Amino acid sequence: MTFEEHLEKYLSKEEINSLLSSLEGKSKKSIIINTNKIDDDFILSKFPLLTPHPIVKHCYIYEEDTYQLGKHIYFEQGLYYIFEPCSGLVNHFLDAKENDMVLDLCAAPGGKTSHLGIIKNNKGIIVSNEISRERSLILSSNIERMGFNNVIVTNNTIDDFRSYENYFDKIILDAPCSGSGMFRKESKMKDDWTYSKVTSLSELQKELIIKAYSLLKPGGTLVYSTCSFSYEEDEEVVKYLLEKTNAKLSEFENHEFYYQSNEKIGIHLFPHLFPGEGHYICKIEKPFDPTINFINRKIKESNKFDDIKKICQVDGYIYNFENIYYLLPEYFDFKKLKIIRGGLKLGTKEKYGFEVDHALSHYLVNYPNEIELNKDELVSYIQGNSLNKNTKDGLLLVKYQGNSLGFSKSTKGRLNNKYPKGLRKNNIIY
Repeated sequence: MTFEEHLEKYLSKEEINSLLSSLEGKSKKSIIINTNKIDDDFILSKFPLLTPHPIVKHCYIYEEDTYQLGKHIYFEQGLYYIFEPCSGLVNHFLDAKENDMVLDLCAAPGGKTSHLGIIKNNKGIIVSNEISRERSLILSSNIERMGFNNVIVTNNTIDDFRSYENYFDKIILDAPCSGSGMFRKESKMKDDWTYSKVTSLSELQKELIIKAYSLLKPGGTLVYSTCSFSYEEDEEVVKYLLEKTNAKLSEFENHEFYYQSNEKIGIHLFPHLFPGEGHYICKIEKPFDPTINFINRKIKESNKFDDIKKICQVDGYIYNFENIYYLLPEYFDFKKLKIIRGGLKLGTKEKYGFEVDHALSHYLVNYPNEIELNKDELVSYIQGNSLNKNTKDGLLLVKYQGNSLGFSKSTKGRLNNKYPKGLRKNNIIY
């Protein structure tokens, strides 16, 4: 069965033609601004050709050839995250609150988790999971750059979460899919598409959505999404959940940007209707049931690390694992999950004192001892060079244009560079 033929399951010939024509257009990108660090005006003053996202707050759309935002110093500082314009609507509909316990099940490379981190303002807990070890490390790196203290990155299968049944307030399941919503962006996705791939992934998605729903707390919300145009991977998967469980659908308002099939099960974001690549989104509610027991979150204090709190200028729940100290807004029971990043990595205790981790610099907004770099100093610092500057001795938070970048240690006017070797660059845009 061809790609066009399989769309006839829920689309008219006219709608199919419009969709296929739109796939020949230019790909678009968007950024979500990290309002934990800056406001929209700061970024808009630097990049005036950004266009406001029609629905999502603090999100702006641009064409790929307009700006090289991934190579800019602001990207390195975690002032924004670059993702596909449709992705922002997942969290828009999830509507997570600051103190919610949220699970992002298929999270790499980190766009939806980063959007969540911004919305939740470093409160509550986000468990950001990726089954691929390699991709989980990329996810962890992106979370570090954004500077969140409330994100736990895990490398698990969905079955590893069985002990968290009825636990999470909100869940995102952006399921593995055939990727037809990526045709315009990546031509190889179009070449790799087959109908057998669609049907095979549909079976996997049905398994995942049932298991994800079991992890949702009664009264909670699950958003299921794919970047596929296939009915078999979208409406059919949700219908399977509705048949097998007590799940209920949330209705979507009629909108010029949304396409809904006659069954009114979720929405499609088509490139000829919405300024993005393509997505399917469905919002699912788990009815409250007083007979179901769910796990209560435990409240624990970590008062024994006051010395580390003072050094790092942080507050919250601090714990030690293999001599590495981490910060979370509250206690979380890991239940033998494979942890890639257990919150904000603060540093390690060494014989000579406490060695702060680079991740802490991206979380801090202010520090008692900090320094502002000019453009020439910035270029040298990003390359890993030491600087000569008249400053107080000790640990320094290094900033550029008022935003944190990394650490240095000053000794008699010489700044020893602590910017990680793996992040150093010779071609930064500023």
